[in-house]
Amino acid sequence: MGFLVPAFLAGLAALGIPLLMHLRDRNEETPTRFPSLMFLVRLPIRTSDRRKVTDWPLLLLRALAVALLVFAFSRPFVGNTAEMTADSRAQRVVIALDRSLSMGHGDTWAAAQDSARAVLDALGGDDQVALVLFDEEATIAQTWTRDRASVRALIEATRPVARGTGFGAALRVARSALISAPAGAPSITLITDLQRSGLTGVAGLELPAGLPLRTIVVGGDTRPNTSLRSVEARRVVSGERVQLQVQARVVTRDLAAGRPVTLSLRLAGRDAGTRTATLPASGELTVAFDAVPAPATVVDGVVSISGDALAADDTLRFTLPADDALTVLLVAADEVPREETLYFERALGIGRAPAVRVERRRPGTVDAAALSRAALVVFWDAAPPTGAAAAALGTWQANGGGVAVIVGPRLAERRSVVANVATPTGLADRRTAGGALLGEIRDEHPLFAPFRSTQAALVAPRFYRYARLDPAVGADVLARFDDGSPAILESRAGEGRTLLIALSPDARESDFPLQPAFLPLMRRVVLHGAGHESTPLWRRTGESWVPQAIRQDPVIAAPDGDLLRPGAGAGASRAAVILEQVGVYGAYEGRVEGAPRDRVAVNVGPAESDLTPADPTELLLGVGESTDSTFRGVTAATSIELESRQRLWRWLLAFVALLLLAETVIASQGWRGRARRATIVSPERSQA
Repeated sequence: MGFLVPAFLAGLAALGIPLLMHLRDRNEETPTRFPSLMFLVRLPIRTSDRRKVTDWPLLLLRALAVALLVFAFSRPFVGNTAEMTADSRAQRVVIALDRSLSMGHGDTWAAAQDSARAVLDALGGDDQVALVLFDEEATIAQTWTRDRASVRALIEATRPVARGTGFGAALRVARSALISAPAGAPSITLITDLQRSGLTGVAGLELPAGLPLRTIVVGGDTRPNTSLRSVEARRVVSGERVQLQVQARVVTRDLAAGRPVTLSLRLAGRDAGTRTATLPASGELTVAFDAVPAPATVVDGVVSISGDALAADDTLRFTLPADDALTVLLVAADEVPREETLYFERALGIGRAPAVRVERRRPGTVDAAALSRAALVVFWDAAPPTGAAAAALGTWQANGGGVAVIVGPRLAERRSVVANVATPTGLADRRTAGGALLGEIRDEHPLFAPFRSTQAALVAPRFYRYARLDPAVGADVLARFDDGSPAILESRAGEGRTLLIALSPDARESDFPLQPAFLPLMRRVVLHGAGHESTPLWRRTGESWVPQAIRQDPVIAAPDGDLLRPGAGAGASRAAVILEQVGVYGAYEGRVEGAPRDRVAVNVGPAESDLTPADPTELLLGVGESTDSTFRGVTAATSIELESRQRLWRWLLAFVALLLLAETVIASQGWRGRARRATIVSPERSQA
């Protein structure tokens, strides 16, 4: 038990007041006028001793009310005195040190280390410290210790890493460190350049109520920087040659004036070109390199600019996949004229990455040999085969092959189930009504990814005749005509998929082949149906990567030479690896020998190059106060905090009011002790 204002305990001296009141004689005789008493016998009367307390319950009731009133004004609380004493002299400080890429700008890192050392020097002998290092993620580098030398050594050995900034992760790990903190006064000291892009993830965070959070901002008021934001590389066809076209986008911020720079391109470890440009003080500029012959294999490239105060974002690596063309088997009957499939074949022949090669075949000629080199089989207004050919097609599709069926007038007239996906029920003729439009589109589906920002392109084509389809159980409708009839359906078959398309690519049945949406949608049908995933030129640090073309026992070679085995011991061939380093990762199967089966280039996200600082008050805008009991008792509370939580004085005052009410009732009923009177008979009266 403790008291916030112990000086009020001197008021306990007021306990003597009720005692004096009870000892004082209140039975005063009232004189009564009477005639002469000479004829009356004198009887001496002795009253009881008024120096004795005659009403103990009432006295104790009044004394208790006075004592509780004194205690209420002294503000009592319940707590461990030893812990409260330690709390007033021992600190428990979590130092959260930012080591993200942006901390390498100029002398920012040196200033951060000096600030961390100053925090250590200000601690007392009984104070303890924990060190948290953070970038996109955070880790406790040093648990609670009084050893300043070990913490100082860790700070000296730490360097900025090629990762982004995440203040949410830093504060969450610092909060978890406080859970295991010894008794003392807790606080968090955040040492950072307070990059605004790092505020993502802070919203929703809760910290213990009243926890001190000190932010030490390092870095200059202006932070000029030039960075490579992105690179585009693609193969282009020029006559009979395939060339590689590379262009880079450079961003500048807060430069004093325009800056001349030299950009260089390296492909497969060799110089492939340079460019000079004058960058604006703030803005961006796209620089294109001269086209060079493009190899058919995977291309590793690096674009770099002349360095500045933050050299880590002056280089951008990329990996261009091999020109692995997809082979599409177009199965069409002899009665199908070339003009009917002309627009479809030409649409697939345009573009690269990947290139699409169309091989036309008659029904009944699709065998295992032809399927082994194909990624997709398109049945043009023809049903898939039956018998032995169907078994070979089913096995191939179960292993990842794709099937697309263009449902036209021929299949619509047969009215038999097609590929177990849907049954045509006839032909809709909308020529007199001006044609049908697409009315419902599953825009979240990967098939429509190119149209998420331009959905109007998909509702522009008009379809004059199309097959009405009755979907089978389990078929997924991806698009419908404006009358509700399915336009595109999808069904899974093992690792592969089957697409049924009622959108006629024939210019005689619709104006779809003449619309801008025709080319990108037909290419998406081929890529999605074949299960071909577009490979980005590079990924960000912190992302996960699943190597392709690895059947079992994947081995990942990291940029620093370390070998990683994702899913080791589990037999998983699709295990993901977290990309933690900048550079090129290579994936092998079983052993690291020869060329990697797959590779990926990794860079730091472009947001880390934006050095714009935030105001310290913005850091806690989305942070709430935790009411979780986990944080109660993490550290000993001060006497003021304990008293403010408990508020015992309110209960004492309420009890005093009840006591005074009881005292009033008891006293008014006359239950106080009265003086006892004794009559003494004189000897003369007794003789008579």
